[in-house]
Amino acid sequence: MVTEEELRSESIWKLFQRFVFPAIMGIIVAGVQTIIDGYFIGNGVGSQGLAGVTLAFPVVMCIVAVAVMMGMGSSSLVALELGRSNRNKAENIVTNVFPLVFVVAAIITITGLAFGDPLLSLFDAPAVVQDMAGDYLRVVIIGSVFFLLTITLDPLVRNDGYPMIAMNIMVVSVLTNLVLDYVFVMRMDMGVTGAAIATVIAFAVSAVRLTLHFFSSKAGLRVSPGNMVFESQTVHRIMEAGLPSFAMQLSVSILFFAHNFVLLQYGSDADVSAYGIMGYSFSIFYMLFEGIAVGVQPIIGFNYGAGLYGRVCSTLKLAMAACVAVGALGFLIFFLFPEKVVQFFTPDDPLLLEVTVGGMRIFVLSLIVQGVVVVNATYFQSINRVRSALFIHLGKIFIFLLPLLFTLPMVFGLKGVWLATPAADYLMFFIVMVMLAEELKELQGENKACSYK
Repeated sequence: MVTEEELRSESIWKLFQRFVFPAIMGIIVAGVQTIIDGYFIGNGVGSQGLAGVTLAFPVVMCIVAVAVMMGMGSSSLVALELGRSNRNKAENIVTNVFPLVFVVAAIITITGLAFGDPLLSLFDAPAVVQDMAGDYLRVVIIGSVFFLLTITLDPLVRNDGYPMIAMNIMVVSVLTNLVLDYVFVMRMDMGVTGAAIATVIAFAVSAVRLTLHFFSSKAGLRVSPGNMVFESQTVHRIMEAGLPSFAMQLSVSILFFAHNFVLLQYGSDADVSAYGIMGYSFSIFYMLFEGIAVGVQPIIGFNYGAGLYGRVCSTLKLAMAACVAVGALGFLIFFLFPEKVVQFFTPDDPLLLEVTVGGMRIFVLSLIVQGVVVVNATYFQSINRVRSALFIHLGKIFIFLLPLLFTLPMVFGLKGVWLATPAADYLMFFIVMVMLAEELKELQGENKACSYK
């Protein structure tokens, strides 16, 4: 367990290791569940199965977006209140989370089952692809409560001082998914439905274990059936603080919808499959960026709440340096060895290999700067500067990426689809650097010099 005194005084590098590495592992093993689905679907069902899951993925990301909003909103508020020595307020936030999750889960399940299929029918995809997308999506929607609980409670467990417990729970979950995917998809020939069932069961395992933590005696922020409440004011604070995370995740869903639409206009379902493979492939580095960002969130939030701005500045600089290093590594891997990566998902489809490799060598340019943008957005959210965080997330999508996605293909054809994301990332990166310069000037004011102490 990491104590409040350690958050206040231990070296930033040691805290970085204690929080960021478990957060990275936890997010990776959670996110790897979708990559596992992609591997087994690609090898056990084929390219049409990959296209079907890619069509369904935006709706899944909407569920994830709501969960991340509740998780990051509540955890950022908890960190700030603990930094201000307001433990009672921190506990009150956690006691509101459980009723909130179950209410939201009921709404998602009802609306998802009612409107999921009509939404998928908007795409001009082959009937077999739409059927597979619907099969996958229905299972996920029915099990959405487990997605919500897992993604919401995971950052709260870290903020409670137990980053290793959060990581271990996610490791068990991904191992469960791996085994069940093999059994359901490869051995029992259950197709995309089997992959969805395996994922839901895996999330259920982690949801139960994370829930039990807050009802156990070891929890610092302990919950009991008697003290769970649903207070409109607290719920509003949670949702408001988590709005930037919701915007970020929802924008991913919007981008999947937009990419699928444009790809079907300028290409075919093979190009949709290629986009899905790139999504699976790049997601490991996106998860590394997110792991660094959410890992430093408790450190930044607590020390900002405690008025220790030099430590906040040091944490932010260290997180950005780590993201640049990770992005550079990813660039080298995907630019130099794209064929090896693609063949992991589709070993026997030369056409799909050619299409995906061509797009991947363009798409990879984003990795150099993308992590820095993610970290800075999370930083502003951690200190409850919601508007700044929202501007970064929404500005990248609606000011840059979507306009580029619909205009560049008019000039460059299919290549324009792949060019849109790197172009938008670099434009937002330059804006973030301007915002960061102003922020560091404030943090490095008189007697607030940054160091790695």
